[in-house]
Amino acid sequence: MMAESSMKHPRGLDGLLFRRQFVLTSDPALLLDNGPRLRIGSGYHLSAHPDLEVTHVGDEDSSLTLMGFALDPEQPQDGNAEILHRLADSADLHGAVIRAAGKLGGRWVLIVHHGGQTLVLHDACAQRQVFFTGSGYNGPFMCASEPAVMAEKLGLEMDPEAVDFIRSRKVDDFEIYWMPGDTTLYAEITALLPNHLLSLHDRKPSRYWPKERPPEVDQESALHQSIGMLSGIMESAARRFPLSIPMTAGWDSRLVLALNRARASTLHTYTIAYPGDSAKSRDIAVPRRLLAKLRMKHHLVPYPETVDAAFKGLVRRNNASCNAAYCADIQALHECHPQGRVCVTGDVAEIVKRYFHGPRKHPGTVTAEKLARLSRFGPHPFARKALSRWLEDAARQPLDVLDLFCWEQMAGRWQGKVRSEFDIVQESFAPLNCRALLELILGVDQRLRRTPRFEFFRLMIQRLWPETLMVPINPPEGSLPRRILSRIKRRTLAGVAHCKQSVTHGVRFDEG
Repeated sequence: MMAESSMKHPRGLDGLLFRRQFVLTSDPALLLDNGPRLRIGSGYHLSAHPDLEVTHVGDEDSSLTLMGFALDPEQPQDGNAEILHRLADSADLHGAVIRAAGKLGGRWVLIVHHGGQTLVLHDACAQRQVFFTGSGYNGPFMCASEPAVMAEKLGLEMDPEAVDFIRSRKVDDFEIYWMPGDTTLYAEITALLPNHLLSLHDRKPSRYWPKERPPEVDQESALHQSIGMLSGIMESAARRFPLSIPMTAGWDSRLVLALNRARASTLHTYTIAYPGDSAKSRDIAVPRRLLAKLRMKHHLVPYPETVDAAFKGLVRRNNASCNAAYCADIQALHECHPQGRVCVTGDVAEIVKRYFHGPRKHPGTVTAEKLARLSRFGPHPFARKALSRWLEDAARQPLDVLDLFCWEQMAGRWQGKVRSEFDIVQESFAPLNCRALLELILGVDQRLRRTPRFEFFRLMIQRLWPETLMVPINPPEGSLPRRILSRIKRRTLAGVAHCKQSVTHGVRFDEG
C-alpha cells in the first residue's frame, strides 16, 4: 500500500480544489466559490473553475454554453466560439446540435437552451463527465462534473448498497473502482451516459444514438477518412494548445505519436516509471529506443515514494472514489508534467478493437451476469441490477451489445472517471473520441481491427509516420522468467489480471 507523508508539496495546492469542474443548478447558493458564473435561461445558474474554459453565445431566450473545448476536424481553424456561432445560426437548433455533436472531437459538455427547453449533452464517450440529481430527488436540481462536489454542496451521504458493493470487491489500493450502469456512490446522483442527453425540464436522460447499425466500409475508404478526421482533430488541437504525449510500448500511444509527425519537435513525450519497472521494462525501453531513433527527447517521470497527505486529501475531495494508486500517479504528474500542456491520450480505442470479443470470451446471449464477469464486478446484486437496467435498453439498439458496452461502460464510465481524476493536474483529450470516427471504424471488417495484429491500426500508423514502426509494438517482455515476473508484478499493482500501469490510457490495461 502506498505510504503517505505530510511533506510540503513542491508546486503547492492553491487553485486545485474542484479544478476544471463545473456546477449547473437551480439554486445559485450551490455554485462553486470561484470562477465565471452565468445565468442559463430564467431558471438555471452555471459556475466553473477558472481553469475550465467556458464559451457562451446567445441570450436568455436561446443560448449555447460549452464547457471544455470542441475540435472540428473539417474546420480546424475554428475555435469554440466559431463552432457555437455556426450552430446558433440553425433554425432547428436542437437537431443541429445533435448532428454536429457526432462530428466534433475534443472533451466538452454542451448546454443547449432554446424554445423554453434546456438540454445537456457531452462528447462522444463522456470524457468530460456529467452527473445530475434525478427526478426522484426532492431537493434543488444540480448537475456537475463530479458526484463529490454535488454531495458536498447538497450534504448527501453515500448509498449503503453502493458502499457494500465497493467493499465486496478486492481490498486493494490499486483496484480501479468504477461504478456500473449509470450509478454513483450516491443514490440521489445519476451519471449521464455517452450517447444520451439530459432534459432539465423533467430531469430525465434519453438516448439519441445509435439510430442504425454502422454501415460496412471497405478498408481503403475507411483508412482515408479516418486519417483525415484524426489529422483534422489534431490540427485543431495543435492550433490551440502545446501538447504532451504519454508513451508506452503499446498501439495507442504509437498511433497518437504518428498523428503528430508535423509537430514532433514541439511535443513533450513522457513515461511514468512505476514501482518494479527497470530501464529494461517494456514500457520504458520501447519508448526510449523509439524516440531516440526519431531524435525526440523522452522524459521519465519518477513514481513518488510517498503520497503527500494534503495532496491525497484534496484529490479525494475532488473525486470521492479516487484510490491511493491514482493519487500517486496524479502527484507524479503534478510534480513533473509541464503546466499548460494538454495531454493527448489513446483512450476509447478499445471500442473499435473488439475488446470484449476475444477468443476466450463466452459466446451466447449477453446477460447482466456475464457483463459483471467481464467487468470483474463480482456477483454483488448492486452491480447486477445496474447492468440489468443498462442492458434492457442497450440490447434493443442496432449495434453489437458488447461494442456498446465497451463504449458506454468501459470508456464512458471507467476512462471518463480517470480523465476526471487527472483534471486536477492536466487537461487532456483523446483524438479517437469522436462519434463519426468511431462509427466509421466500427464499419470496418472486424478481422482487421482485433487482436493480435490490429491491422487497421498498423496501416494508419504506417501511412501517418512509417518511421514510428521502426521499433516493435508490445514486444515480449524479455526472457520467460522476466515475462512471468512482470505479469505477476503488474497483476499485483493493477489489481486486475488484464490491467497494466499505463497513463497513455489513463487506465491500467493492456493496449493489445
